[in-house]
Amino acid sequence: MLVCQNVKHGYCYLPGGHVEPGESAAEACAREFDEETGLQVRTGPLLLVAEFRFEQRGKPRHELNLVFHVEPMTGDWPSTVVSLESKIAFEWRRANELLDATMLPQAIATWVAERAAGETAIDWLSESN
Repeated sequence: MLVCQNVKHGYCYLPGGHVEPGESAAEACAREFDEETGLQVRTGPLLLVAEFRFEQRGKPRHELNLVFHVEPMTGDWPSTVVSLESKIAFEWRRANELLDATMLPQAIATWVAERAAGETAIDWLSESN
């Protein structure tokens, strides 16, 4: 699984970004991949909807995560994915390795690992911190 890592703070998360006005979530997923990696992807099925409330730098935040399956438009995934943004890096991780990583939100790491092990088919997570 491709994860994004915050270079300064070390935590990781799934690649993504914000939806622009007039854009579907699937279109935003493909656009963000292109902007952050230069890779053209085909957005597949929606796998997970996850809702989280948390505090960031003293401000309350409310985040919805839509997790899609994605595939490269042509060929195979590259063994190394280079970031086009200086604040983030990309790396490939096995699903079970995410449980030991500092991944945010942690509930998504748990869901990925459990889904890969065939233990769950949860498609909605909601957590308040």
